[in-house]
Amino acid sequence: MLIEVKKLLFLLPFLLLLSSCDLQETGGSSTYVEPSVDKNGRLRKGYVRKSVSTSKDAVKNQNSSRYYYHTRGKYRKK
Repeated sequence: MLIEVKKLLFLLPFLLLLSSCDLQETGGSSTYVEPSVDKNGRLRKGYVRKSVSTSKDAVKNQNSSRYYYHTRGKYRKK
């Protein structure tokens, strides 16, 4: 009985560490893309891919935002 409790206390931090490091289960709003090797043998870094909007007005809003930032503010060509 005492040995089983010691084993459990020894394994508990590792189980917590493994469960907290799983980046692919981040609530569904974004996805973690794992590091990989391309066809030329170069390493691609891992990154978080943002979720794609399912709103019917998403494209309209993106174009409106792009127009605003290209015609106003510090990004404006003078």
